[in-house]
Amino acid sequence: MKKVYFLIIFALTLCLNAMADKKPTKPATTEVKDSIAAVVEKAEKGDAVAQNTVGVWHYTGKGSIKQDYKEALKWWARSAQQDNCDAIGNMAMCYQLGHGSKQDSALAVSLYKKAIEKGNKGIIPQHETIVKNAGSVFSALLLHDCYANGIGVKKDAAKAASYQEIAAKGGHVESQYATALALLNNKQADKAIYWFKKASDNGHVGATYYYGNLTFNGMGIAQDKQKGIQYLSQAAGKGFTMAYARLAQICYEGDGIEKDYAKAFGFAQKGAAKNNQTCKWILAMCYINGNGTNKDYYLGTQWLAETANTHSKEIASFLSDDKDGIYSQYIKGLKKYYVDKNYAEAITFFTKVDKAKVAEGKTMLGVCQANRNYEKKNEKKGVKTLEKASLESNAAAYYLSSMYETGTGCQEDKAKALDLLKKAADGGIAFAQCKLGDMYMSGNGVTRDFTKAAQYYLKAEAQNHLTASAAKNLIDCYNKKVTALPDLDNSKERIAQLEKQKENNNLSKLLSIVK
Repeated sequence: MKKVYFLIIFALTLCLNAMADKKPTKPATTEVKDSIAAVVEKAEKGDAVAQNTVGVWHYTGKGSIKQDYKEALKWWARSAQQDNCDAIGNMAMCYQLGHGSKQDSALAVSLYKKAIEKGNKGIIPQHETIVKNAGSVFSALLLHDCYANGIGVKKDAAKAASYQEIAAKGGHVESQYATALALLNNKQADKAIYWFKKASDNGHVGATYYYGNLTFNGMGIAQDKQKGIQYLSQAAGKGFTMAYARLAQICYEGDGIEKDYAKAFGFAQKGAAKNNQTCKWILAMCYINGNGTNKDYYLGTQWLAETANTHSKEIASFLSDDKDGIYSQYIKGLKKYYVDKNYAEAITFFTKVDKAKVAEGKTMLGVCQANRNYEKKNEKKGVKTLEKASLESNAAAYYLSSMYETGTGCQEDKAKALDLLKKAADGGIAFAQCKLGDMYMSGNGVTRDFTKAAQYYLKAEAQNHLTASAAKNLIDCYNKKVTALPDLDNSKERIAQLEKQKENNNLSKLLSIVK
């Protein structure tokens, strides 16, 4: 996890006092015998050592040179451009303390590391002294990084951990969290729980999750499921994905509370949209079994397919237990339709599903009947079947929309096709969302509206089902700075991510598990 470096007030004060006394930290310089004027002349001609020395004189004040942090920083910057490691370290000190510039701890750390790597041997012992004498959080964090990554010293995990703990004791929240994680991974839950609680009290959402989960499970602390749920709920309220997954499990299984499928469904939806596999699995079970939501085999299968890479054994077990069940008939029908291209056998399976009064059975019957490759195809019959199915199935509305759009098995009706497409898109069918988004993007059949296009694309993306055209158009939305996009500040990252977008083939992976 990326660290955020900062000086807490008391540590900053101590460091400033140390700087004012020139002990133990002071600007690095090289002894010179020339007069001030001669050194300045050398500096102006580009001598890096002289530039660093002149910077020191401006920083501390020397003779006719008055103390001026900004001038010091300018001279050190000129010297640093020539890779003078002392000047780079001195610049780091300025940014650390806010001398001659705004305080920027992250930049200071970066410069200190660069100076160390280029040969400044004084930085590490100086900051070790500061930690020893003043307990500086900043210096502890710098030393942690150096020992953890072997910057200027040999890697030393124990020393790195000790400096991280010093930062944690100094109130650095990320260090408190990292210390807790390290202890937990080292099977010291009783010690980890202390730091998770500290970090949680300081507002760290990840720590809140772990404290809640450990409390719920009674690890390192007396078990208290209700208290654990309270902390997990706090983490979920701040959008922490793992909290969604844990609460979805708890609510679905009724662990410590009464089963609440509606809440489980809600948590699973939020977590699945953030690509959490546990949430995808629970969401699939909710749709397939009609727990907390209307039974929907189409969406259930979509989310089950999303877990094909991570839950293959669970899927095989689930289908084996359900081998004579209605869902099993449905999934076998899908395999006959998509993989074997045996439409007659697919119809046999889908008929059983239809007789069980599950809407997706009738939907797929209509799709089979209208398929151009089915030797007994009957497009008009397919339309009638889909008309009936669309009263309950959003997937049927999507398939039927295409038929009215093209006049396949019915009279062409663009308006009806659009209404059906909107019904399907608003009902959660990702392919409908992508198609409707494309229409709003181009203004084809609807009034052009980039905002609506972006909104539909984001809904489809949350289901991991962006088509190639939708991904391309969503990139265009970012380039156009469409305000409906919640993450415009990360446009470059999002565009790079979308450029790598591939068509979703998880249904094929799922059907390969079906026997």
